[in-house]
Amino acid sequence: MQSTISLAALTLLASPLLAQVNPFLFYPQDPERQTVTCTSFVGRPDMSNAAEALMELDTQHFRGIGDANGLPRLFGVYHWLADEKLSTVETYGLIVRNGLVAGTGPDMSASAEFLRISGLTSPPSTNPNRGTWIMYDGFGITGGLAQPLLAASDPSVLAPPRYYVGITLPANPLWPATDGHSLFRADLLNAGTGATLGENHRAGAPRPTWAGLAAPGVSFATPWSYILGPFVTSPNLHIGGNDPTSTRLGAPGANFSMNGLWPDISGTPRRDGLVMRITDNLAPYGVVFLGGSVGFQFPYYEGLLYPTLIGHSFLGDSSTAVPLGVTSLNNGAREVTIALPNTLSPTLVGTNFVFQSIVWDVNNALAEWTNAQVVHL
Repeated sequence: MQSTISLAALTLLASPLLAQVNPFLFYPQDPERQTVTCTSFVGRPDMSNAAEALMELDTQHFRGIGDANGLPRLFGVYHWLADEKLSTVETYGLIVRNGLVAGTGPDMSASAEFLRISGLTSPPSTNPNRGTWIMYDGFGITGGLAQPLLAASDPSVLAPPRYYVGITLPANPLWPATDGHSLFRADLLNAGTGATLGENHRAGAPRPTWAGLAAPGVSFATPWSYILGPFVTSPNLHIGGNDPTSTRLGAPGANFSMNGLWPDISGTPRRDGLVMRITDNLAPYGVVFLGGSVGFQFPYYEGLLYPTLIGHSFLGDSSTAVPLGVTSLNNGAREVTIALPNTLSPTLVGTNFVFQSIVWDVNNALAEWTNAQVVHL
């Protein structure tokens, strides 16, 4: 574990190529468009040992990530690589794997790997100091990596019930003293690391990331979120929790990861507000239609309307979906307040609300559903 210092961000891909994909991240702030002030530390999943840093994508919380023409499609992995010595090239890999059939956690067997790419390296540099690279690693698969339709307890889920996207890190005994690759992270309130910045979820929330280890049965959940996630071509939606009494974010605003998925409206003392954030690099000034429902609904596919609307509605049809308004993106992002702090009644504790949006690119008559996200009140 290392505390962060001022790091000079460098990119690998030109902006026109970046504009063709959207990184789906689960982090308190949007590192593409917001100044990141919430990072607790940079770290590795299992200290200096070899491990996979895995982001968990669970259909209990998110559905329709990368949903293009009916199947989730992933095009690469985005992450912020923190390097203790930039002049030493770091080696890493990309991984997408299935979850265990029973219980929680990643299935670390070779048969559970949807994709593995090894032997990637950080860019060469003559700078001997500490710094970071913002990595845009593509899979090089035409049409993206399409997750197979796997048997799930809920037959309406058009993806594995739980899968994992991440970075493979070799052992590095030099980290953190002199050299090594780590990732930006935001620690949970109960991480026990002494972090004053990071996540602001309510008590009892599960850990969002995993350390994937090669030996059977020894992988473990880690108490932080990473600047890490898959590239998709569909627009993204995240719900943020707004707790104005907290300084965990390091700046004003909503926390768009654990605080949105697990807000606290108990009234003892917190009564967080909720903010919806929609992002899309492909239609940066698109028209946005907002909606919600009570719980996930059976997915309703729309692909024959004009303008062409692709993806699934996890809000159901007009009998279950509640329209919440119309707005537009500004330079690829828009935030909409769902509920101000201290306005959600504690009687709603235990209710699950789902939010989803449509982004319509009026320049090409194409509209796409964002992912859907539940809010566990």
